[in-house]
This record gives sequence, C-alpha cells and structure tokens, in this order.
Amino acid sequence: MKFHLIAIIICLLPLSAQAQESSVRQIYNQAESEYDLGRIEQAISLLQDNIKDFSGNLRESAYRLMALCYLGQDNLEETEKYAMLLLKDNPYYTSVQDPIRFADLINRLKSGKTATITTASNQQESLDEAPVPVTLISEEMINKSGARNLKELLLIYVPGMTNVECNEEMNIAMRGIYSSGQEKILIMLNGHRLNSYCTNVARPDYSISLDKIKQIEVLRGPASSLYGGVALTSVINIITKSGGDIDGMQVKGGLGNYGVQKASVLFGKRFMDVDLTIWGEIFKSDGEKFYIPKEDVKGTSPVGGDIIIGGYDDRPTNNYGLDLNWKGLHLLYNAAFSKTIAPYSLSYFFSPYSYDKYILVDGNRPGYANTTNNLELSYSFNINKLNLKAGATYDNEFHNMYQVVADDTPPEWNYTLTPNGAPEVEILMKEGGFQCLRFKEENYGAYVRADLPYNFSNGHHGNITTGFHYNYFNMYDANNFEGLNFDNIITTYDDEKNLIKGREHSADGYIQVKHCYKDFVLNAGVRYDYKRRKNSKGFNEFSPRIALIYLKPKWNVKISYSESFVDAPYFYRYNTLDTFFGGEDMLSEYLHSLQASVSSHSLLKGLDVELNGFYNVATSLVYPQGINYWNSGTMKNIGLELSSTYRRNRLNVNGNITWQRLLSSEDYKTTGNRIYNIPEWSANLHATYELLKGLRVNASVNFYSNQISTYETPDEYWSPIITETDIPSRLIANIGASYKIKIFEISGHVYNLFNHGYEQGGTSIGPIRQQGRWAMMNLTIKI
Repeated sequence: MKFHLIAIIICLLPLSAQAQESSVRQIYNQAESEYDLGRIEQAISLLQDNIKDFSGNLRESAYRLMALCYLGQDNLEETEKYAMLLLKDNPYYTSVQDPIRFADLINRLKSGKTATITTASNQQESLDEAPVPVTLISEEMINKSGARNLKELLLIYVPGMTNVECNEEMNIAMRGIYSSGQEKILIMLNGHRLNSYCTNVARPDYSISLDKIKQIEVLRGPASSLYGGVALTSVINIITKSGGDIDGMQVKGGLGNYGVQKASVLFGKRFMDVDLTIWGEIFKSDGEKFYIPKEDVKGTSPVGGDIIIGGYDDRPTNNYGLDLNWKGLHLLYNAAFSKTIAPYSLSYFFSPYSYDKYILVDGNRPGYANTTNNLELSYSFNINKLNLKAGATYDNEFHNMYQVVADDTPPEWNYTLTPNGAPEVEILMKEGGFQCLRFKEENYGAYVRADLPYNFSNGHHGNITTGFHYNYFNMYDANNFEGLNFDNIITTYDDEKNLIKGREHSADGYIQVKHCYKDFVLNAGVRYDYKRRKNSKGFNEFSPRIALIYLKPKWNVKISYSESFVDAPYFYRYNTLDTFFGGEDMLSEYLHSLQASVSSHSLLKGLDVELNGFYNVATSLVYPQGINYWNSGTMKNIGLELSSTYRRNRLNVNGNITWQRLLSSEDYKTTGNRIYNIPEWSANLHATYELLKGLRVNASVNFYSNQISTYETPDEYWSPIITETDIPSRLIANIGASYKIKIFEISGHVYNLFNHGYEQGGTSIGPIRQQGRWAMMNLTIKI
C-alpha cells in the first residue's frame, strides 16, 4: 500500500512541477509584455514579486529582463546588479539580440572589469590592478555632485587636490605643488592632451562640459613614464559617453543668481558599426560684485572699489565637439572658449578697477580669454594577439591676455613706452591704463602604439605596451599693445615686449610591462623624451616607474616609485614682457614620488576604503618670484590620503581626508612646515539620499584647516616684500535636490549655503575673496 502511494506521488510530482512552471512562465511572459509596451514599473513589480519562484533558464531570462528594465530607467547600479546575477547563473551568457548598452555591460562584466580604467597603464584594467592610486569619478557621481565645472568636481572627490587662486584663471594644486596657472596636471579628453603646448595650461572651468562625460580617471602621482611632460603631479583623463550610452538627445537649460545662464545639448546614437556622440554647451555669468575698501587693498596704489568674483562675461564660455567611432577608426574634435573676469588689476598694483569702462578687444574686456581646437584621427586593428594603433593630432590655441595696469585713477606717475622703430617715449599715466598680449600657437603630432598580451603555461601572464610620439610646435603669431584712458591704444609691439615667435620639435618612446603571477602584479615602464628647443638646444629626459601590487579579492596593497618632469613652458622662456619673463635657459621641473597604499572592500557591507601615503621630492619648480618666473629650489613633503565610499540601499556617501606636511624646502613658497596657501588638513564629504522614487537630495561639505598666505609688495627695485597673513579654517556647505519623471528632470543647488565669507591665496599677489551664496536651477529633457 505504501509502495503504491509513493508511486502515485512520484507520478504526480512532474505534473505539479509542470503546472507550477507554467504559472511562473505566464508571469514572466506578462512581465515581458509589459516591458515591450513601455510599462517598465509594472514589469519590475511582476518580476520582483516572483523572482524566488523562477529557476533554470527562466531565472536567467528573468535576471536579464530585470536588468533591461532598470537600464531603461538609467538606473545603472541596479542594472549591473541583475546583470551580475545573470552571469553568476550562466558565466557563458552571450549577448546577441540585446540592446547595445546592455551588450557592452555584459562584455565588461564577463572580462572581470566592472570598474574599468585605461589611463594608469594605457590598457583596460580594474582599479585594484592600477599601479598608482586612482580616483574614478563615474557618471552617476557627476550627476549627484551638483558640481558646476571640472574644478568643483575634482575638489569634491579627489584627495590631495586643493583649491588655489589665480587672478585670471581657475587653478588647482595637487599635493602642494602649483604655479601661476594649471600647468602641473595633465588633462586629457579620451586620451588627447588638452594642455596648451605653449603655456602647459589646461583650464578646469566651464570650457569643459560635464554633461558629455561618462567617467573621469584621475591618476594621483607622477605619470611621465606614459605621458611625458605636464604629467608632473597628476593625470586627469576625461572619457566621453558613447553614442550607445546616450541613445537619443538630451537638452538642458539652467538659470542662477548673479546672471548665471547655461544651455547644453547632447546627442548620441549607435548605427550598426557607427557610434556617434555630439555635444555643445554655453555658460555665462555676470559674477558677484564685492566692495573692497581702500584700507584692505594691498597694492602699490590702493584704491577702493568693486571686484567681480566668478564672472564669465562678454562672450559666453562654450564647449562643443564630437566623438565618432567606426570599426577601428576614431575621430575626435573638441573646441572650447573661456574667459574669466580678473577680479584685480595687474601684478603688484592688485587694485579694484571699473571693468565695464575698458575697450573690447576681440569681443572681450579685461581677463584671460582662450580659444582652443583639438583634433585627432586614429585607426586601430589587430594582428592575431597584437593590437596596433596609429593616429595624427592637430591642436591650435588663440590666447588673449588682457590686463589692467595700475587701477582706474592712480596717482600721476611717469610711464615709458617703446613704440616699434622709435625711441622711448615718456608719458604721464593718469587713468585707465591697460595692456593686451595676443598670441597664436599650433601643434602637429603623430603616434603609434602597440599592445601585446602574453600567457605562459606556468601561470605567468601579462601585457607589453610600447609607443612612439612626435610633435611639431609652432608659435606663429604674437603682438602686444598698451593703452590709456580705458580705450586709447598708444602703441603696439611686434618684436620687443612681446612673445617671441618660433618652432620646437619633440619626440619620445616608451615601453611598459605589466606582469601577473598568482596574487602579484608587477608594473614597470620607462619613457625617453627628446626636445629641440627654439634656440637649437636639445635635452633628454628619462622617466621610470615601477609598482608592485599584492592583489586579493577583498583587499590589495600597492607600492610604487615614479619620476616625472615637465619642460619649462615656452611662454616663460621666450616672453620679453617684464611681468612674465623667465629666460630661455630655464630648466625642466622634476618630481620623484614614492607611494604605498592599501584598500579594502570588506570592512563593512557597502564600504570601500583606501589609505595612501606619499613622499615627494620636487626640484627646479617654476614659480613666480616677484614679477618674473624662475626655477625655484627644492621641496620635500609627505602626506596621507584616506578616501572611502559607502553605498547602502538609498544612501550613497563619498568622503576623503588629506594630511600633508612640508619636510624641507629651498627657494619655494613655504614657511616652517607649511606651504603657502595649502591647508595641512583638508576633507570632503558628499552624501546623496533617494527620498522617493525619482526624488533625490544631496549635501556636501568642504573643510580646509587654516592656511598661511602672503601679500607681496615691491621695494624700490621692484623686488618682492613678502608679508604673511593667516587664512582661518573654513567649512563650506552645499545642498541640492533633483526630481526625475519620465523624460524630465529638474534640479536645484545652493552653493556656500551659509554665505560664509572667506579668502583663498595662490599665485596672486594676495588672497582673493571667494564666492558667497550662489544658487542654480536646471531643467533636463531626454528624448
């Protein structure tokens, strides 16, 4: 009897299982139908309520459909979660008829590189495999940050990077090293250099649109072994979104106080083998006026008046371009214009002035205007395992350095002009004095690169990367003029008191080996650079790097040593203006850096932590000494950088703390164990919380400990007299919120919420007042 009962139950089990499977399949089919009709929320609800009942191939299909639903909502975190569950069930899943964005994600996950970067080793690798500490800023982090420009974004997320002030352009310091402009950090767009070949400067301001960015990879430390000059203290590689990532059009408009206006458009599509991204953005700001009383002006002829903070006026700052990929062919074009209103007049005069009174030059009033065009065409292909890439580049820039001399109404004093072909003329300067240096540069480049992976039978494997570059630089046009009474041009210089025209050639070759064995990764490389300067003098530079990584699934340890250099900018070497002169015998700058870091993914659920220590030895740094530029002495410093991310449910938190201390220096801007205008302690905390579906709030705080800054005034021989001043510690808070519904998203942010008044020094003659409370609203439409 028992036997018959058991037999009956066994016979009925398949029928029961078939009935259950049929019921679950009906639920899946219904969810798939809802997804096809665009009712994504209903599809997600059906799948989530029954996810535990799916099994076998049906569970694999359910994970795939869940991932596609969240991809349709642009929820990349949940998309990746269910894609990983899919691959856990079927590691050999092949994406055939999936959307391109999903297929790309599957391919990245299958290769074990969910957070892929390419900048650190010129090849795809995970953050844990990178030979130096890397900060990865994702598209999601950019969207949540509320940052208005690249500088603000970097200061939020990158430890060791601090704000420093320049009178005429945005500037940042990395680990206490900086100069007049942002000329110590290499900034790239899809691997293409954005830094000027004349000044070495790339501006982290509104001329780099954030809307087009997929991710930013920041190498913290020297990187000349791959990228040569300018990569002295750090490398920032901006990766644009692909057409498949965008899959349509995004239009954004923004308004804020102090005359802020912004408009941008982003288009992307993938057609068969063609992937196209097009972007365009304009930004304009009247700036915040702040009255400086006469007694607070430290210049040579103090006069009270208004300064303009954060002004981008006259012509709107803009950025537009395209990125096109067709099979192995890649075309990149990027164009940008930027002009910051200088708060103060030139150099030691350092006084407020009446901005609107001055004549327009090339459509601009006083400030540093810069127009750039970047073009690159490359082709890559494979020969068996060998990947080859060859490309050509072209860059040109037009610079307009328009400066107010003295102030609007200085005391009467004699001023000497030297017109071309005429003797010196002595005139009486009364008011409205100005000068304007305009120059044009271009650079032609070509490169080849090869990557060869290898794999030995005993478990040793790795990759060899080698490359060669050639650049031809041409400073082909320059003129300088001076004027009085706000609009009266007195004389123009072409040969004297000008930037000297000329050409320079440079070439380099590098090789890098990344070797892996069990839990160890060895990454070593060296680069050789040769440059023939305008004066026919050549120089040679070797830049080595070596790193050893011990890699475990939930933690890793890295130790690295690297050397970097940057040649003194052409602008300083061949400028005969009194205020920028350096001399053609200026030397290159050098940085030697030893770093050790440990990171963990398992301290707490959702918490990632990295602790990095560095020891830097910098020599021959170019820094303004008085009104001229020279190679300074040496500077040695140490520091610790702690960075962390915490993600749990609806809460995302990013934080970092940096401590840095001067060990010794010679002829550099330091006092005791402090570097002028660099805080010993700095910290950033940014948190985002999703209150309701589509409604997100965020807040951030930035802390700087007290700094020592300086005022510089000239003696009777125009040598600097340095007076130290204290900059108190500060805590600046920002808040924001965004709400997304269907194709619309509205967001608003308030910066410096409590309107805290503070100053920041740098390479300006004295500290400069910073922005008060600013606010901005944005409306985004995705089609």
